[in-house]
Amino acid sequence: MTKLNKALMASTAIAFASGLALPASAQDPSAAPGVVKSGNKVKLRLYGQITRQFGFVVDDDATTFKQGSNGNTSTRMGIDGRGNITKNIRLRTRMEYAINAGDPGGGEQFSNQYGSNDFDIRHLDAIFSHKQFGAVWIGRGDTATNGTSEVGLAPGINSGRLQGTNHDVASRYVVLNNSGASEPSGVSSVSRWFSNLDGAGRQNRIRYDSPTLFGFKASASLIDKHNYDAALRYSGQVLGTKVRAGVGFCSTKGVRNSGDGSCFGSGSIEGIQQVNGSASILTPVGLGLTMSGGTRWLNRVDGADSRKRRPLNLNPSIFYTTKVTELGATTLEYSYQHAEDIATEGDKGRSHAITLLQKVDSVGGDYFLGFRYFDVETEEISNIDPLYWFGAGFRQRF
Repeated sequence: MTKLNKALMASTAIAFASGLALPASAQDPSAAPGVVKSGNKVKLRLYGQITRQFGFVVDDDATTFKQGSNGNTSTRMGIDGRGNITKNIRLRTRMEYAINAGDPGGGEQFSNQYGSNDFDIRHLDAIFSHKQFGAVWIGRGDTATNGTSEVGLAPGINSGRLQGTNHDVASRYVVLNNSGASEPSGVSSVSRWFSNLDGAGRQNRIRYDSPTLFGFKASASLIDKHNYDAALRYSGQVLGTKVRAGVGFCSTKGVRNSGDGSCFGSGSIEGIQQVNGSASILTPVGLGLTMSGGTRWLNRVDGADSRKRRPLNLNPSIFYTTKVTELGATTLEYSYQHAEDIATEGDKGRSHAITLLQKVDSVGGDYFLGFRYFDVETEEISNIDPLYWFGAGFRQRF
């Protein structure tokens, strides 16, 4: 176990012990206060979520049952601290980490456990905000463009499909080459063909957010090693219809840098520039539309392939949401995704998704049933078997 993992486990234990130290009157979970501790007028709040998914993977050769982490949203835990520096300046600190259980994206259908059991830092932030002048973020966390491909108004749907992509619930499953051999060979995981091209992810950066003006907010961040990005977001109503949108631009130096965003390259990449965005509307009758898309320019420097690859993602969806029961919103969504050249020149992927999701407001839960169909091809292989996934999953907050 690494020193980082030990430190994270220790901090979690301390925070949990602090929660146990609450007076007897707070032992009822529904009556317990949200503040675990208050010291020096900075209020601390412990929060997190557990996410899982399970279902059947069908690859025209076999049917496999798999259970693993929800590929759309990770199991995580965090500590949030808030306080006022002055009447107008507010401080927020945040430490949040994901818990990896060895089965990311539902795992891989040929293995019981695919990855490692460890922790990933998601946020390590100090955020200073002013009502009139905006906010400054310092540390590790969301860049300006993170989430610009994931704007959506469907309640809770990101538990079943992270707004802007279909593939995350099956990203680690392997597609097979049906070459006529007695044992079909694995080509690659589904994630090779699909991406929502969602900006620069979470990085070490300094970020600035402008105040909101007529529903618009602008953001920009300076990321380690001379990388940068910028975004513009909108949230408002037009004739009773809710509208939400975001667009982002990012520029990086490719392989000389490491990062978890789609704007950061791998292989012999000299630099990347990317444009991406998404928009969603929700009408008063509960019918909604979401559109996500993006492209990027990769400047290659290796002699073997001097072409400038242009990955492309298009992802429209339609949904209907209503409150059938007192539990919370019920949402049905159909989504289509078309992607080209995401990881390799000549790759093409098409995906269909149907998701039924139920929110349970009383306990902060999202529970879903889903279907996924993936049809992919490469320049070299034209007879790759399609892949199907039928399953369910949940996100339970605490």
